[in-house]
Amino acid sequence: MNFTPILTASPAIQIHLASTLAALVLGCVMLIRRKGTGWHKRLGWAWVVLMAIAAISSFWITGLRPGGFSPIHILSVVALVTLPWAIYQVRRRNIQSHRWSMISLFFGGLVIAGIFTLLPNRLLGGMIFGP
Repeated sequence: MNFTPILTASPAIQIHLASTLAALVLGCVMLIRRKGTGWHKRLGWAWVVLMAIAAISSFWITGLRPGGFSPIHILSVVALVTLPWAIYQVRRRNIQSHRWSMISLFFGGLVIAGIFTLLPNRLLGGMIFGP
């Protein structure tokens, strides 16, 4: 595997990739661990920060449509709205809404969006599967 495209990518891409990969790993841990514990809350805050970094850094990535945003940026806006909403819901003790919001963000914002990054015409897809 050739890591040169990542190593020479813009800082926005490197920050975005690092935060999304960390959020993906941490999110998997969060899904299998017991909920409501002190560790869940601490790790949850770390996940929220990682997701916010991933969403914000995406606005400097315009490779699909040079000079402008692409439809994938809608996910970033959704994430930036959903993260505080999920925190608000858990503080109101609406655990079901909090759970739904966080699981939706994990699968929609990380897993499904991550699958699209593996397309051959994308940076990671080309790096893993070749041009």
